[in-house]
Amino acid sequence: MLSVNAKSAVTLVILGGVIFLLVIPLYLGKVKRNPIYGFRIRKAFESEENWFKINRYGAVAMMCWAVLLIFMGIVCMYVPPEFVLTTAKISIASIIIPVIQVLRYAKRL
Repeated sequence: MLSVNAKSAVTLVILGGVIFLLVIPLYLGKVKRNPIYGFRIRKAFESEENWFKINRYGAVAMMCWAVLLIFMGIVCMYVPPEFVLTTAKISIASIIIPVIQVLRYAKRL
């Protein structure tokens, strides 16, 4: 059975990897406006140009935070077990913060 450290580490590394891979098409500009995939905010749907700018910016933000998430997963292997869940919970902020960054960026367009 895996320790809490190993479980948290595996979860965070996989989550970070999946997020990183999912945003690559957005970064490359391969995703056109659609109702399912991408940063689907009102400003992004105003024009094709906004769609690609916002989604590229969001992809870069998500990639950076995904790398941090992977790093935090690795850190989980080395912190004492009583701090591992706190480390994991703090790491989840790396999903929320890029969304806030995208919303702030979109306001400037």
